Amino acid sequence: MSDIPQNIIFMMGYPVKFFMEEWPRWGVGGKVNRYFTYFKGNFSQMVYITREFDAQAEFLANKMINNPRWAVGLLQQVEKWSTGFFKEMAGVKSIPLSRLINVELALLMEKVGQKHRLSHGLGGALSWHADATGAVTKHIMNIIQHRLQRQGLNRTVPDVFSVLTTSTKPSFVIKEEKSFLQIAQSIIKKRKLKTTFIQSNFDKLVVDLKQLDSVVYRLIMRHYNKFAPLTYQYKGPAFPLDYYIGRWQALLRDGQAPAQLLKKLAVRQLLVKKDQKKLVRQLHFTRFEIDLIKMARYMTYIKDYRKNALYQGMFNYESIFKEIGKRLELSINQIQAMRPWEVIAAIKSGKANSNELNQRQILTVDYWYKKSGKWHNRVLTGKRAKQFLKKITWQKVQSSASELFGTCAYPGKVQGVVKIINIPEEMSKMKSGNIMVSHNTNPNLVPAMKKARALVSVAGGLTCHTAIVAREMQVPCVVGVIDCDKVLKDGDRVEVDATKGMVKKL
Repeated sequence: MSDIPQNIIFMMGYPVKFFMEEWPRWGVGGKVNRYFTYFKGNFSQMVYITREFDAQAEFLANKMINNPRWAVGLLQQVEKWSTGFFKEMAGVKSIPLSRLINVELALLMEKVGQKHRLSHGLGGALSWHADATGAVTKHIMNIIQHRLQRQGLNRTVPDVFSVLTTSTKPSFVIKEEKSFLQIAQSIIKKRKLKTTFIQSNFDKLVVDLKQLDSVVYRLIMRHYNKFAPLTYQYKGPAFPLDYYIGRWQALLRDGQAPAQLLKKLAVRQLLVKKDQKKLVRQLHFTRFEIDLIKMARYMTYIKDYRKNALYQGMFNYESIFKEIGKRLELSINQIQAMRPWEVIAAIKSGKANSNELNQRQILTVDYWYKKSGKWHNRVLTGKRAKQFLKKITWQKVQSSASELFGTCAYPGKVQGVVKIINIPEEMSKMKSGNIMVSHNTNPNLVPAMKKARALVSVAGGLTCHTAIVAREMQVPCVVGVIDCDKVLKDGDRVEVDATKGMVKKL
């Protein structure tokens, strides 16, 4: 199972249909015969038969490990499609949607959907499922361990792995931080504006900012329009403008120097690149092993890139949904309860079953199964969904373990108090120095991640968001810790020995 909070049926439509029907055609496997997504309100789970999920992961991992250049070729395609999806959805803002007739609106959905389904459908194979059980991570760690022993280099496997698999291309977290600090520098250069940010009442600052300095205001709005959509995730809302203005005010009130923080950021990235080159030289990797490391590095980058393309896409879909809602007398929530092809059909026909869509928002099972070599799909709600779920034998949760184990994403050993953070509404309980525990993380949880002394997640492998951010922030992190967000509770005091991949209750 894979938990996805704040999810919607629309978002899962394209990738799941692609997983089932098109993965074999792309040579990325077809080991899954039954699958369903379980939606209860805003919460959802991707549910597989364990042996089928593991067989699919093993097939993908083995193929990528044996042929990393093949994998990189497909990852390049995913990057190309994700870039196309970014551009298509960014262009939606300039389209006069109200002037389009229904056929044109349906064509627009089909057009953006092509990039969407490819980016998120195929991307999920290479940047998620292939390392969902940690097989790629473990293989590369074994290579590193062998090389360290052979060369007698006094460094740990997790440390070297973390350095070598960190993408040399900046993630959106780094890009946002850099842009944020550059704007802070612009504010500081204007003495009066700086004083206003520090001394002014926050609500008054928000209202008066445009009149205070139009140049800085345009910079702020450009930053907001570029990065806020990435916090929308699947359902929204995105972070408001107030959030960003509040961050600038807090930074200036704390007396932090943006120039120094920017320099520290640049130095950290430069040191990682230098360390990567040094390690490759010292450990005498073969050409094939270097290809594997480059593949792993690219996997981490593509996971971040395609997911952010999706978040921006979901943000911009909302304006289309509003227009469709006006025409079909449906709410955004009702439209989000349809799969993409159902939305397109509803636009063309001018009809939608609002009662069915209301039921879907309460409880839905989107069930896919293969019969006679062909895929079939049923959407169950209400009593039928409950009856279906009663027949399922669920994997049992281990609830009393005092020591939990996973994979090191960034080394280090710290102690602290656990805070379970899975959705933005839970971030307020996160204090500086806490241990943040999540099922998985995403961009709208980054503010809490920045406060963490260590990060722990159920999601595993080198490409999970938690691992990517931990490496960039250089925070001890253990991923792939089964049921950690259920076994651990708020207030538990734990020791995170990330180097050993261990989380221990104290």
